[in-house]
Amino acid sequence: MSINPLKKERLVLAETSLDSGIRLACQYSVKSDIKVDTQEPTKRENVNPGIISMKIVKKSGEIEENEFKPFLNTEMFINQSETSVNEPVKVPENYEPELIVDESLEDEPLEEHVSHETFAFTPPVDENIQEEPAKQQEETIKIVSHINGNMVQDDSYSNDGLLLIQLPDGIQYYHYSAGIGNIASKGTIKTAERLETLLEKQFVSDFIYNNINIKDIERVIIMLDDCYFEGKEMFNLVIYTSIHIGSFLIEVLQPMQNHRDMVRFMRFVNQTPGKRLLIPLDSMEKAYFLDEGNLFELESSNTGYDGLLSLSEFNGKNPVIGLSDDLLETTIKDNFHQPDSISFTVFFHTAVIFMKAGLTDRRLQLRERADVMDLMPLEITVKLGKHDGLKRFNIYRKQGCDLYIDQNALNCLNRFRLFIRTVISYAEKRFNTIDNIVFYTLTDSMTLAEDLLALSAVPKKYEKRLKTFSGDPSIYAVQFFQEKDIEVYFSKRFGTHEVINLDEDAAFIDMQKECEQKIIS
Repeated sequence: MSINPLKKERLVLAETSLDSGIRLACQYSVKSDIKVDTQEPTKRENVNPGIISMKIVKKSGEIEENEFKPFLNTEMFINQSETSVNEPVKVPENYEPELIVDESLEDEPLEEHVSHETFAFTPPVDENIQEEPAKQQEETIKIVSHINGNMVQDDSYSNDGLLLIQLPDGIQYYHYSAGIGNIASKGTIKTAERLETLLEKQFVSDFIYNNINIKDIERVIIMLDDCYFEGKEMFNLVIYTSIHIGSFLIEVLQPMQNHRDMVRFMRFVNQTPGKRLLIPLDSMEKAYFLDEGNLFELESSNTGYDGLLSLSEFNGKNPVIGLSDDLLETTIKDNFHQPDSISFTVFFHTAVIFMKAGLTDRRLQLRERADVMDLMPLEITVKLGKHDGLKRFNIYRKQGCDLYIDQNALNCLNRFRLFIRTVISYAEKRFNTIDNIVFYTLTDSMTLAEDLLALSAVPKKYEKRLKTFSGDPSIYAVQFFQEKDIEVYFSKRFGTHEVINLDEDAAFIDMQKECEQKIIS
């Protein structure tokens, strides 16, 4: 097989291999049909020759080799308790491995990561054998295979890449390595330099060379915090452009209006096929329905989110991220400083506690202190009060810090949960089936799914199909390195994009009254 090594590959391949024109197949990116010259498949006519051999390399150095195993896929390594190594697993003809970014792997030594052809696997534990946890050893399965079928001829390019993200006080970077299918290194560079300035002056390569010890990177993705350059609109959320500077292909993603647009956009990246209703609770101007890759943008001006967003108690850098069920103990993101806000997930959970304790009715209207004096302990009732005629409940009060939930916030939440309930009913009618309802937040919450059900924002029948995700989704951008560029990535995974104005949709308007009765009943 003739080879055409990339620049960085010439640094690691032996001269004899280069001269002879051969190398290990796992080190070569296949770009066309290939033939493997071997007589082994003829020895066993009834065995699938797709896997030539399988080796289990134990940490002790012992090697167990089994020839002609059926095709394996990643599912067997996920459901470890249900599937053993010797059980056959069918793989679809068009199977493509899905990148799973596991941040827990990032701090491990590089040599312990697994490549495209190596999967970390822990064998099922025999309950009859008691073994100390320290003695349980991880085994690595290496699969050597050849590829059948036609492949599209493509230009040669490196899948390794560098992701640069603009932060308020610096630049964060992630180095994606195609060899391990994951992030090889990451870091934050404290600097006053701005990525948009580096792009304008074409100093990106100099910045990387001076600050990041990574060689032979040929592709860079840059995520900016505002819109600085012209480009192509994607999903009405970001502006995309690409340029070549020196040896780099540089792709730039910019939010169309504010940073929340970038957050929503990056949450699309990690979606899998199916019928999914996506609801971002921390940036809620609209919801999205993903119908087997076709994206429907469900837009409404009456979500209740604008009212929540305008309340200062929900915007800060050191929020209250936990509240005990007795409403007395709070958990703060940074205990060394006073809190300056309340996280959305704590707000949802507090509203549930209010209803259960009788501090509000089903419409989330706060009761007067005198009405609950005989029902609640004094340390709770003293937290109820009024300011400028508006009822409120104090979450955290110390000198110089006063955090509370008032009736305005609860009214917004009431409209918000009505919007969520109505969107679910609308999606059921328009798209027939909802496989999953996915809620996103930036703040972790162990009770979010339960709280949404308790608030009647989600029908009880979706209890087992409710998913919640938290955290900054920017890291998902490393998945773009799986394709030649970002446009190709989305062209392969997404189909049509349609905007639906719910405020003008008669079916949605009619459903609101019906859903309101279900919420308060």
